[in-house]
Amino acid sequence: MRDVQQYFDLLSATVDFSLTTSAELEFERRDFSRGVVEGVFYFADGSRLEFTERIVIESARPVKREYRYQYVRVGKTVFRYDNAAHHPKLSNFPHHKHVGRKVIAAIEPALNQVLDEVQTLLQAARNEPPVPPKRRRQRK
Repeated sequence: MRDVQQYFDLLSATVDFSLTTSAELEFERRDFSRGVVEGVFYFADGSRLEFTERIVIESARPVKREYRYQYVRVGKTVFRYDNAAHHPKLSNFPHHKHVGRKVIAAIEPALNQVLDEVQTLLQAARNEPPVPPKRRRQRK
């Protein structure tokens, strides 16, 4: 990879091969080898994947200095991957994944891997029987 623009082009192409209904991507090229990409992928069920990557091209390879991938469904975070240095006791520090209230060690994912995980969750949700609505008791 010669420069950060090539990496941005690769991410743009990812949209074409995903299950998104729409996407918003913002690219900020800081110089030849550094940049930031922020985006949101929207899915048919109303869920979304929000992400940020701060990239540096080193030895012709993209290196993520910082990243965050957060999948949100019905207004609640389903999971989030990031490399913020706030869980030093995890085995793969600083890489980790938030699932509910749990924080677990994780490897640094690529955007397409996170999109595959979202796709698996979407397929599982479609195969589940519908949840009956909750009924509230009325007090007399």
